[in-house]
Amino acid sequence: MKKYFKYIAIAAVGAVVLSCDNYVDIKTEGRLIPEEVENYRYLLNNSAQYDRTYGDIDIASDDISFQNEAQTTELAAADYLRPFTNMYKWSEKIYFDGEHDSDMETLYAELNSVNVVINEVMKSKNGTEAEKAALKAEAEVHRAYIFLMLVNTFGKAYDATTSATDPGIVLFTTPTVSDNITRTSVQAAYDVILADLNDAVNAGLKPVNSGTNVAFPSRAAAYALLSRTYLYMRNYPLALENAEKSLALQSTLTNMADYEFDAYPTRRFDKELILSKYNGYSSFSYSPQILALSNELINSFDTNDLRYVMFTQPTSSYNSAYTLGRTYSREALTGESRNAGPTVPEMMLVKAECLARAGSGDLAIAEINKLRQKRFRAGEYVALTATDSKDALIKVLAERRKELMGRGGFRWFDLKRLNKEPEFAKTITHDFAGQTLTLAPNSDRYQLPFAPIYFDYAPNLQQNP
Repeated sequence: MKKYFKYIAIAAVGAVVLSCDNYVDIKTEGRLIPEEVENYRYLLNNSAQYDRTYGDIDIASDDISFQNEAQTTELAAADYLRPFTNMYKWSEKIYFDGEHDSDMETLYAELNSVNVVINEVMKSKNGTEAEKAALKAEAEVHRAYIFLMLVNTFGKAYDATTSATDPGIVLFTTPTVSDNITRTSVQAAYDVILADLNDAVNAGLKPVNSGTNVAFPSRAAAYALLSRTYLYMRNYPLALENAEKSLALQSTLTNMADYEFDAYPTRRFDKELILSKYNGYSSFSYSPQILALSNELINSFDTNDLRYVMFTQPTSSYNSAYTLGRTYSREALTGESRNAGPTVPEMMLVKAECLARAGSGDLAIAEINKLRQKRFRAGEYVALTATDSKDALIKVLAERRKELMGRGGFRWFDLKRLNKEPEFAKTITHDFAGQTLTLAPNSDRYQLPFAPIYFDYAPNLQQNP
């Protein structure tokens, strides 16, 4: 794997060279050393490299249910869709021998580049200390996002009592291609994530980025990712604190009724998006890989809810042989793939959940109602109420599931963290080709297995059971 990660690093750096004529020559140790501050700016300007997430993980969640026999027949017959169907079935192997996990490789290629910036920019020439610190902060936000996605995909849900020994991920923090490839602990990954983000929020990032700059980290994005991180750690006071700091900088909501009969905003024009981290592929917009939604999720919607009206369609819209259910369809409105970057609604949902858990049910419901008002046509909105804080928490979590459905693993990661709480632990089922498959709370299958090919290069890489 040393050799393989070297190839990833070379590919990542090569993309930068092609996109930036001012990049400097190759120096020692097989690495590019830009030396001057402006060249680190050029490196981070390659936003297409950094604007990525681990995209396929939604398939494994209880939001998705392939109910149509025609769809499951197509999926079962297509060899190139084995990873897709294996993830849906929580198989022991997702990828077959010789196959690559392209999502993981994309994130590690990105990691190599941000590690160059983090480790070298403060020693570079011809720039102010403030400029250098801000560039390092951008790279730290990207690195924190990479590690947060990877550790929640391949590691166990954070648990303060076990995370120091729970296997996590390969945690490269320097731009090296010679380190021994082993997994560190879940705790070690979270330690780096928190250190990066806590440094970044105080390092001169712009308060907000939007438009063509939405893929560049801002202070609002750093606070938002801190909030998400603490939520996954079940540290609700700090998740609340950082959600509020993010919302203090960026809090605009989209009124969905304005776009019911007009083009829906793409990420460049999405005022709710704090930092873009999109899947990069639109395969889920086409049959048979469409994200067919579970009846449980669909039945939780008020049919006047514009998220139901606009973001789901009858599955038959994609293939006339599909006669059952509804499918996630936001991609069809924007022409873009799903985005897992932090958003204003996500921060409102985190805030509401933390308030409910702290016993402030009325404030939690008030926060949710501010969001829901923008998800209904005028005159059709009915405010939610809660009998107590526990009821408020249940309703906030239901709202979170609807708002964040089908996007970048939110539901899968929520299942993992909520399984730590007996009252929310859930056994989920998937039906496929005549089989009914079940996944118990805290099952080992919540940790994705690594593709077998990586063990050819890294025999010390510990596989998930």
